Amino acid sequence: MNDEELWLHTILKKNGVTITAIQLQRLQAYKKQILNWNEKINLVSRKNQENLWKTHIFMSLAVLFKIDFSFNARILDLGTGGGLPGIPLSIMLPDIEFVLLDSIQKKISAVSAMISELHLPNASAVCGRAEDVQKEAAMQKSFSAVIVRAVSNLKDLIKYGYPFLRINKQEKAAADFDSAVTRTDRLVLKNPSLIAFKGGDLSEEFAVAQRFFPKLFIHSLPLTFKGSEEFSNVEKHLVIVQ
Repeated sequence: MNDEELWLHTILKKNGVTITAIQLQRLQAYKKQILNWNEKINLVSRKNQENLWKTHIFMSLAVLFKIDFSFNARILDLGTGGGLPGIPLSIMLPDIEFVLLDSIQKKISAVSAMISELHLPNASAVCGRAEDVQKEAAMQKSFSAVIVRAVSNLKDLIKYGYPFLRINKQEKAAADFDSAVTRTDRLVLKNPSLIAFKGGDLSEEFAVAQRFFPKLFIHSLPLTFKGSEEFSNVEKHLVIVQ
């Protein structure tokens, strides 16, 4: 292992997540690919290229410290950009199907090429605007989770992401959330959920979103974990909408 791989292996292990040698190799290969593609099109901020491993790849995986995804789940990465968080998560969760969506064809072409080069049969890339794609029969109400790292406000994220989620009227979201987090500090995802990486003071965003969507349960998990003190300028919450 090189220093990056050893650091990632160590911090994942501290937080109860196992990673194989092959998965480490694929994550490194993905890093090289995204940097190569970034010379041609803007997939990640140029100023973040040096911190790609920690700022983007690792932080995409940090969701695994807080959420257990159901076996054979189907997850949409909404606004994937350069394949984040969809590609790192699809490497780590080979039994889960990932669909990576973005409205910019150049980015989706790059993401499709990276998926192919990394041999990820559980991932695919789709180009289109969310408000158009959500109307397609194969996409509408067909996902167990929608994950978003975009910077849009929560109300808009719900507006564009929620129509992709399956309908499940049997579970009581608030009770399920509270009991699961109390027991394990990790949410076992039973209800279809929108998961958004967010930072800063969320009180106003929560209030606005709740006014527009009063029947939805909105909560957040602090994105703190063993080793999180190394990070000072990253998203600090996972917002869960059920």
